Amino acid sequence: MEGTDLQQILQQVKEVAQLAGGYIREQRQSFDSKRIETKGTHDYVSYVDRQTEELIVARLKDILPQAGFLTEEKTTANNSTHEYTWVIDPLDGTTNFLHGLAPYCVAIALRQGSQLLLGVVYEVVADELFWACQGSAAYLNGKEIRVSAVTRVTDALVCFGYPYNVNEWSPVMQRLVREYYGSCASIRNLGSAEAELCYIACGRFDAYVESYLKPWDVSAGAIILQQAGGHISDYGGGDGWTEGREVLATNGRVHAEMLDMLKTVL
Repeated sequence: MEGTDLQQILQQVKEVAQLAGGYIREQRQSFDSKRIETKGTHDYVSYVDRQTEELIVARLKDILPQAGFLTEEKTTANNSTHEYTWVIDPLDGTTNFLHGLAPYCVAIALRQGSQLLLGVVYEVVADELFWACQGSAAYLNGKEIRVSAVTRVTDALVCFGYPYNVNEWSPVMQRLVREYYGSCASIRNLGSAEAELCYIACGRFDAYVESYLKPWDVSAGAIILQQAGGHISDYGGGDGWTEGREVLATNGRVHAEMLDMLKTVL
């Protein structure tokens, strides 16, 4: 895909993300909590998730008709065998949304094969639009962003995710907290993987660790992070993060030290 074509598509995707975010914002004002459904233990979905995804899919089909889809709510047939694939999380941070708590995001990425071409994340509450595409800088509301200059974990603000796989992750989380609490600047959790990746990209966080995610949880934020100078890997330093099962994201400067520390607890 030519660079000019990619930039044109990126502009259209930004508009779709903001349109979807506007719909989510409107629905939050009159949200019907009786229409919450449960996908798994403490894993919730609402009509807002599904209707937002339907809106996004319809718009993206017009932008790139030949592309396949990989979506969280599966409102269209998931098919990643096409040359191009849209990877969509219509409402990343559903639990936050249900409680009226920021952040929650619209996240859209475009892949060619396994290669990320662009990513757009719109954080609805703060009205923050993050974006990046292959070969360009990363941006927040039109301003170029870069990762932090922190070089030591002891100075890093670290984010740990809390996946729904409680039985598998709870013992690991206890070890993570013991290892990092007091050894880094502080520990946080926001409840939205895409937001957490973008916050590393713009220097608010320095590192992020989570397991048992899916491609739609990380794809858009990953390319934004990478184009902002950050690094993302699995816990062995490889590319296993693309499916979301193991995700270590950092400003790049503390990545090696984070990997070494993770070896002691995982």
